[in-house]
Amino acid sequence: MKQYTILSDSEKIYEQMLLDIESAREEIFLETYIFEDDAIGRSFRDLLIKKVLDGVRVRLLIDAWGSSIRKKFFKKFIDAGGEVRFFRELRYALRWFNANHERNHRKLLLIDKEISYIGSINITKKSLKWRELVLRIDSPLTKAFRQLFLKTWKYFNLFTTKKMKKISYEGFEVIPDFPSQIDRPTEKRYGQLIRRAKKEILIETPYFIPSPFIRKALRKAVKRGVKVKIVLPHNSDLRLVDVLRDRTLGKLYRMGVKMFYYPKILHSKLLIVDNGLFLLGSSNLDYRSFIHQYEVNLLGRDKEILKDLKDYFEENLKISKPFDYSVWKKRTLKSRFVGRILHIIRELF
Repeated sequence: MKQYTILSDSEKIYEQMLLDIESAREEIFLETYIFEDDAIGRSFRDLLIKKVLDGVRVRLLIDAWGSSIRKKFFKKFIDAGGEVRFFRELRYALRWFNANHERNHRKLLLIDKEISYIGSINITKKSLKWRELVLRIDSPLTKAFRQLFLKTWKYFNLFTTKKMKKISYEGFEVIPDFPSQIDRPTEKRYGQLIRRAKKEILIETPYFIPSPFIRKALRKAVKRGVKVKIVLPHNSDLRLVDVLRDRTLGKLYRMGVKMFYYPKILHSKLLIVDNGLFLLGSSNLDYRSFIHQYEVNLLGRDKEILKDLKDYFEENLKISKPFDYSVWKKRTLKSRFVGRILHIIRELF
C-alpha cells in the first residue's frame, strides 16, 4: 500500500482498519467521538480483545457524550488488560453547560508508531451508509498524532487551559483544535488559506454554518476572481442543522459561491486551495467545531495526496446537483421562522 492512501467507502475503511489492527505488534491507540454497540463496534472490540491477549498495548479514548456505550461494553477487553477512558465522563457543577458542551470530536487510529488514520469516520454501522473521507498514513508522521493522543489521554477528564500547539513535520501541519472563543486555530487557518487563494477553493462539509469571518473571506475570494465550489449533503443526519444552514445559502449564492447537493449523507471534511494545499480531518465548517470542540486536522501540500483528493472531490461533484436559488426562495414561512430562531440559539445545541 502507498505511503498515503485516500479512503472514502466506509466498508473498505473499516476493513483496512481491522487489517492494520490485526497486524499490530506493539500498540494500538484509538480516539473517536462515537463508538457504538453494533456490528461495527463489536467487530472492533472483539479484535482489540484478541490483540490485548496477544500482548499488544491498546488504549481507547471515547467521548462520553458522543457515544452511548459505557465500560460494561468493554468488560472483557478491560479484564484482558486493555485501557478505556471516556472523555469528560463526569458532569461538573461549575460552568456546567459550557464545559460539557466541549466535546472530543477527534477521530484517530494509531498503530505501532507507523500507521495512522485521520478523517471523518466514527466506529458505528451508521457510517456504512455515509460518504466519508479518511487519510491512511504509513510514515513517521504518525508520531506527531501519537504525541497529540498521549496529551489528550493524560487530560481526558480535566478542564485544562493548556493550549495544544500545531506540530510541523516535513511539509505537514497537524492542527489540534481546542475549545476557545478567541483562539480558534482551525478557523483561523481556514481563513488564511481562503484569503491566499488565487484560482480555486473546493470545500466539502456535512454541516455548513460559516462564521462571519469565513463568509467574509469567501466573499473577498470571489471578488478576486477565485472559483469557489462547496459540496454539501442535500440532507444531513441533523435536520435542524440543515434548516439553520439554509438561511445563509441564498446570500452565498448571490455572492458568487457555487454550491452543490450530494444525494446521500456526505460526512467528509475537506478544503483544497489552488490544487496546492489541502486541509482535512474532523472539523466541520461550523461554529460548533471551531469554538466548542476538540478537533484534529492535517494541512499539507503533498502532490500525490492532492491528486487523489481532487479526484475524490470530482467524483462527488459529478453526482451532485447544483444549488437552485429559485427553489431556495420558495422555502416555507415555517422553515424561515425556525431558521431564524435556531440562529439566535445556535450555540445551545
